[in-house]
Amino acid sequence: MRRNEQERKNDGGDHVAAFAAWFEKRLSELGYDISSARSGGRGKFANDAGVSHSTVSRVLNAQKIPTPDVLATMAPHLGVSLGDLLVLAGKATQDEINRAAAPPPVGRRSTPEEAATHLGIHDPDLVALFVTMTKQMQTQQAERQHHAAAGHN
Repeated sequence: MRRNEQERKNDGGDHVAAFAAWFEKRLSELGYDISSARSGGRGKFANDAGVSHSTVSRVLNAQKIPTPDVLATMAPHLGVSLGDLLVLAGKATQDEINRAAAPPPVGRRSTPEEAATHLGIHDPDLVALFVTMTKQMQTQQAERQHHAAAGHN
């Protein structure tokens, strides 16, 4: 077993409790009332994130950390990157996330969609707004460059 795998195996219980504490704090910061099972915040987050109510309850009760695919679904709704969430959940180390990060594209510019992702913008409505604004700025920049090249100031 490799070192990182062994580290995760040895302190799995610690990760569950630490992740539960972080998750509870994060939901509160985001305005979800999770003061009790009946307060509605757990169910609201579950619905917003598209995960089961039992998943949210198991995390908050420090019973289980979701699988990476469920964490990927939750990450945008928690306002964190999947990489950060995997580290917080003990599913990966920061070193593993850094090594897995794709290098910047060579020889081409990022698309507005890629730029939004790199900037941590995941909400579909905000991504669409970002893309629209970026494309508008690109059009204006091209028009200014064309105008300048034609000798107009």
